Amino acid sequence: MLGELVAGGVEGLVLIQDSVACEGRTLLKSFVEASARRGESVHVFSFEVPEEEFKAGFSAEVNSRIQFHDAFRDPLGWAREPRGFTLGDFSASEMVGRLTPGSLGPATIVLDSLSWLLLRLPFAGVCQVLPQLPRRAKAAGLKIARLVTLVHGDLHHLGQLETLHALARVVVALEPAPWNVSQRDEAPRVAVTLHRKKGGKVLRKKERFMLLPGFLLKHLGELPRDGVSEGDRPEDGKALPTADPAANLTFNLRLSESERRAKESVPLPYQFSDEKKSSLLQTPTSQGKIYYEPDAADDIDEEDPDDDLDV
Repeated sequence: MLGELVAGGVEGLVLIQDSVACEGRTLLKSFVEASARRGESVHVFSFEVPEEEFKAGFSAEVNSRIQFHDAFRDPLGWAREPRGFTLGDFSASEMVGRLTPGSLGPATIVLDSLSWLLLRLPFAGVCQVLPQLPRRAKAAGLKIARLVTLVHGDLHHLGQLETLHALARVVVALEPAPWNVSQRDEAPRVAVTLHRKKGGKVLRKKERFMLLPGFLLKHLGELPRDGVSEGDRPEDGKALPTADPAANLTFNLRLSESERRAKESVPLPYQFSDEKKSSLLQTPTSQGKIYYEPDAADDIDEEDPDDDLDV
C-alpha cells in the first residue's frame, strides 16, 4: 500500500511520523521524487535543512521541478531576505500566494518539518492552517493534490500526535526493522500505514521497505499482525521453537519422579477425606433444646414498655 501512496494514489494530508530510531526525511523525498516524475509542481517549505542539503540526491530533472521556499536561513526575518519564508508567513493565504507564480497543474506541498512549527507556534493555529490551505488554493484557482508533512514523533506528547492523525488522510509511522542494525538509507525499515478513504473505510498495513539511490521505494513485503514476515515463517507447518524459561538457571525448577509422587501424595488443605465429608454432611437425628431459668436478680416486667407510646 505504501508504494501505491507514493505513486500518487492518495490526495490530502499525508503525515510521515519518524523518530530518532528511524528518520523519515528520505521517505519524504521519495514522495517529492514521485510527484516530480508525474509532472506536478512541488513546493518545498523547508525549516530544518538548507536547500543544498534537501536537493542532494535528486536528479537534475527532479530538481528543476522543485520550487524551494527557504525558511532555514532566516526563519525570524532578521536578514529581510526577499525570497525567504519566515515563521510569521505561515498562513494559508501567504502560502497560496507563494504557489501562484508557477503552479499551473496539480501541486504537491511539502513541509519539512511540521515539528519545527509546532514547537514555535500555537498548536491549534498550526492545525487550522493545514485544512485551510487546500481550500484557499481552490478559491484562487489552484489545486493542491497533496500536502506531505514530516513530524518527529518523539518531540510531541500523545495527545498532539492523535490530533494530527485525525487531521491526516494518511499516516505513515516509521520504525526500524528489528533485525536491522544498519542506519544507511538503503537499510530495510518498517512502515505502519493508516489510510482513511473517502467512503469512511480505514486500512491499516504494516510493511517492510527500503529506499534505493534516487529515493526510489522498493517494497519488501507485508508484515502480518504478529510482526513476522511470510519469509520468516516455518515451512511444512512446523511451529516456531519456543524458549524454555527453566533453562540456564542457577537453581533447579524441575522435580524428579520420586519428588513428583511425594508431592502428589500430600493432601491439600482444602481436600477432605471420605470419612470427614460424611461426618460433615450427616444430618443430625435429634434436635437440641434450650432451657432457661431466670435468676432472682433478673428484672422481669410483664408489661410492654412501649404501651405509653401508643397514640
